[in-house]
Amino acid sequence: MSQRRLTLAAAFAAIALGLAIVALSALPPARAQDDPTPTLAPLVTPVLGAFDPASIEDVDLSEIPIVPELSDTARALLLESIAQGRDPHAFAKVGDCMTEDPAFLYPLAEGEIEWGEYEDLQAVVEHYAQADENPFGRKSQAAAGGFNAASVIDSMWANPQFCEAGETPLSCELRLMNPAVAVIMFGTNDVFYLDEAQFDYFLRSVLVKTIEAGTLPVLSTFPLRPEFPEKTEVFNRIVARAAEDYDIPLINLWRALEPLPNQGVDPEDTTHLTSPEGSAAQFTDEALETGFAVRNLVTLQALEAIVEQLAVSG
Repeated sequence: MSQRRLTLAAAFAAIALGLAIVALSALPPARAQDDPTPTLAPLVTPVLGAFDPASIEDVDLSEIPIVPELSDTARALLLESIAQGRDPHAFAKVGDCMTEDPAFLYPLAEGEIEWGEYEDLQAVVEHYAQADENPFGRKSQAAAGGFNAASVIDSMWANPQFCEAGETPLSCELRLMNPAVAVIMFGTNDVFYLDEAQFDYFLRSVLVKTIEAGTLPVLSTFPLRPEFPEKTEVFNRIVARAAEDYDIPLINLWRALEPLPNQGVDPEDTTHLTSPEGSAAQFTDEALETGFAVRNLVTLQALEAIVEQLAVSG
């Protein structure tokens, strides 16, 4: 082929490439929600001491929704969890005495629920009742009085009666329950024992270990600790920022409890919430003036988004 023909061929190729680029640029941008399996970004490993107080200055707890919607990332984590064989009908309870308390979720496994105007949530209870062991009524190895975000990932605190050598309370419960989802709340004890940098590091470590295990974390802000009102707010900002950074669902319990008497906290025992008379599986107006009834409600509402996504995904 002559040099002239080579030159013309190159010119036509350049024109064709340019037209293709123009055509592609005219297409509407792809939307993540159109992709049934969004790509997960690599996890950022927490570093102790890396916390920057300025990173939470713009976090406004009063503006964060009480009940989360599932982001594309959360949806991808959930679908990946199911693909890896996690049980879609199981969730793990992870936390301290506020989570271990018999008023939190346990009554939902016992029936006799007074729904008030929230009867649609019965479908959530029925969905999780299909697990081998009802997660509402299960005593979790990852929730215990005195736990904080550090102890739940420390093998020293694992119960040898149920956990294998080297397991942490968290890894033990994730093995035993095989859950697609973990409901996580820390802070009540952490404000006593940890500083900001430590809490940020250990909380993020819990989230990373949960995600790495193939389980979607559903994080929660925590109730006011009256002895440490300012530190409670700072730690809750840390919780909210961690949820945003890892793009996972956040239940804003702190905001949900704020209008309640004593902000839903038992004034005689500030490590626990108030409960309605009888059972905390009541969602009437009167019952929802108590802390545990509200926490049960907003937890169910967050799990409802999970159940709806599972139904859509088949």
